[in-house]
Amino acid sequence: MEVRLLDAYQPSTHHFLSNNLKYTGKVNVGGHDFTLIIDTGSSDLWVTGGQKLKLNSTTNTTVNLTYGIGSAYGNIAYAPVAFGGFQVDTQAFLSVSKAYDQEAEGILGLGLNGLSALERTTKNASAQSVMANLFAQRPSTPHMIGLALERSEDGEDTAGGYLSIGDYDPHYINVTYTPKNPITPTSASRWTIAMEAMTVNRKRYPLSSGVKGTKKGQAITLIDSGTSLAYIPNDAVDAIYGQFSGSVHVKTSDQDAWFVPCLGQVNLSFTFAGATYPINPMELTSPIRVVDHENQYTVCINAFRPALAGTQHELDFLLGDIFMRNVYSVFNFGNETLNDTNANTNANADVKGASIQLLSRTNQDQVYTDFQGHRKNVLKVWPPLFDLSKLHSDGTTDGDGRLEPPSED
Repeated sequence: MEVRLLDAYQPSTHHFLSNNLKYTGKVNVGGHDFTLIIDTGSSDLWVTGGQKLKLNSTTNTTVNLTYGIGSAYGNIAYAPVAFGGFQVDTQAFLSVSKAYDQEAEGILGLGLNGLSALERTTKNASAQSVMANLFAQRPSTPHMIGLALERSEDGEDTAGGYLSIGDYDPHYINVTYTPKNPITPTSASRWTIAMEAMTVNRKRYPLSSGVKGTKKGQAITLIDSGTSLAYIPNDAVDAIYGQFSGSVHVKTSDQDAWFVPCLGQVNLSFTFAGATYPINPMELTSPIRVVDHENQYTVCINAFRPALAGTQHELDFLLGDIFMRNVYSVFNFGNETLNDTNANTNANADVKGASIQLLSRTNQDQVYTDFQGHRKNVLKVWPPLFDLSKLHSDGTTDGDGRLEPPSED
């Protein structure tokens, strides 16, 4: 079994109302080590250009990879790729010349092969994903990966984790007894499964879906390690943060955020295939620094954000790292189409038999009890808490002020 330690990556800049901590791993591409985001939400490999790499071949074919946030543009090339004891002798990747809102050195996509933009563009299975190539050259290796994403001791930050290929992390072997959530809908090319319930303080939020063919009372959910936060329907956001006593919903033309008492907490859980997964209350809110009337303060904002535009026809909920830190996740690739020169004619051929298994790692009663102690320790080194009773729904504060991010001087 190969187990790989992931690192926590933090961008050099911070934006107001953002939280961009990522999980990364070292991947060798063409003889050069890159720090790449480990991303179950995409399927392609790309790295920043400018490095002198040992290439098998280059092409003039260009691709623009777009993500929920950001994009990467460059030329398709081929090179040896190695990580965690595995190697692919000839792997297609994007040598990126222009990247927007992408601060790491690239992305290692761990999604289903049907999502590969490189294979779709070239219409050739030689450009299939890294995982498709790994499984093709190791036919006896189970077509699955396991991810255990960790948080820091104070619960506020990422702190590495483990990626296994073809086997389970022995700490979480009980995941083998959990139900398999089939990839839904059957036409999907992403790691999307059917959510059966979202529960806030023991009250079920009524689920519905904008994805064609979804069963009544369910919602299509992407499990995405490449996204730090979570993006869910607007009324689901309101259902969660409206339960915090003293919270303030600021909604203007350029802002839609819930400001929440930093020591407030609610019980949130999600249900898939009859199994319920509680969320650590540390994941629900993020402390940030703000300025009001030239004084610095601390406020806490919602980590579950309104859904990203343009995704509603494919998914309803996007659950990123703030969900995945509460579970051990196993992604079963099923009957992936491997080394099939006709694979490009059916981008969804690899979905058959694909599924996700989840093992809860969060004791709801324990984390609820521990929350205030952890959060108080964190806040000791932060500016004083802002009095939310002075914040208004239009974003202004008492005395004609307005909360702003600190200057970056």
